[in-house]
Amino acid sequence: MFKFICPANNEAVAQLQDLFDPEAAEISLRPSSKGSYVSFTARELMMDPDAVLERYQKARDIEGLISL
Repeated sequence: MFKFICPANNEAVAQLQDLFDPEAAEISLRPSSKGSYVSFTARELMMDPDAVLERYQKARDIEGLISL
């Protein structure tokens, strides 16, 4: 399971969604109470621990992203 908090703009959310295969990952989004951030959760089966680290490495390039 991958969890992130990102600014509530379409670009950041789209960049996060592009990191995951829509057919293999179960993605859920939940806006913050004030609507300025979005909680992003993705469930995807990963066969290799290096693939998990690589996914987080790619996510670091998204501006304003917080990895949990």
